[in-house]
Amino acid sequence: MQTPTIVGAHLRLKDTESTDALVRYIKESLGPLGVNFLVLEFNPGYDFKCFPELASGTFGREDAQKVAAAAKEAGIRVAPLFMCLGHQGWRYGKNQLLIHYPEFDETPDVKEGIKSPDTVAGKVIHNTPDGIFYCHSWCASNDDVYKYVFPMMDEIMEDFGADCLHVGMDEVFSIAEDCCPRCVGKGRADLFARTINILHDHIVKEKGWQMMMWSDRLNNAKEFGYHAWEGDLLGIWRAADMIPTDIILADWHYDMNENGFPGFEVLMEKGFTVLPAGWRDLKQTKFLLNEARKYEKVAMDKNLPGAMAGMMITCWSEASGEFLDGMNEYVKARIQDEENIDERGIASSLVYVAGELK
Repeated sequence: MQTPTIVGAHLRLKDTESTDALVRYIKESLGPLGVNFLVLEFNPGYDFKCFPELASGTFGREDAQKVAAAAKEAGIRVAPLFMCLGHQGWRYGKNQLLIHYPEFDETPDVKEGIKSPDTVAGKVIHNTPDGIFYCHSWCASNDDVYKYVFPMMDEIMEDFGADCLHVGMDEVFSIAEDCCPRCVGKGRADLFARTINILHDHIVKEKGWQMMMWSDRLNNAKEFGYHAWEGDLLGIWRAADMIPTDIILADWHYDMNENGFPGFEVLMEKGFTVLPAGWRDLKQTKFLLNEARKYEKVAMDKNLPGAMAGMMITCWSEASGEFLDGMNEYVKARIQDEENIDERGIASSLVYVAGELK
């Protein structure tokens, strides 16, 4: 599937009370601005009908259809985001999937208050660099999880009438743990790639949809000069050579980097379409887009098999109605604020990127 230049925005949702404000934001700001791609993350935050016990939000089918209609009218392609593998909760807390089905938890015995080096039954657990357990993952060796994951994915996609699904996969630290009897002795990259390939078989091969994911775990942090959040230090990055290259890789970077972002070129060398993603710092957004353009030229000059897709601005604040109405006013005003890294910074980055990519 050919991917046109993406001018993208990302939002996190869970409540039906946000629906009308989101529709206004789409009609009054995103559409007129030139945004043509909208990632809507439900983490998990959706009123699932297939498994009501796993619902943890009030946003549901009627809301999805209302938002999808507004987006279609504005010329915006909606891609739901269903978080896979990692981010199955936050810090020590677990989402409904792992609460109701603890057999899917990669680290079920992790308790709040454990500091680095975390251990369970004498086995070390892989933490984030800050030394505190980050968040739970589902077990990459227990395929029974897909009996629940696939119907939930399908429900969201069908409710939106969407043709592209973002599967998350970012910031995975708990994988191939020795404390998991199914995963002990297995390679992290092998399990990460295996998960992606299972998802790809369902999403692309079976359903005919396009697939997108965050690419931080596919970046070799040591080689590229990245920190341990935007890149991987555990060897998971080797999975980039084990997965289909028709997956769009949303490659987020939120900090300045004196080395630039050489991972862009490496991923395009492998044949991937790369979508750089910024956040709330307009100065960094300008730097990131400039770097993306530099590597886009490199790709063209070297005739690399991959490509640069455009750019997306992420938003990690929960998109309440009040928040969306505020964003709507900032974007309509075409704000350009280089000093604040709050919603004004997000709006400024979005306005800047849309203006540059028109």
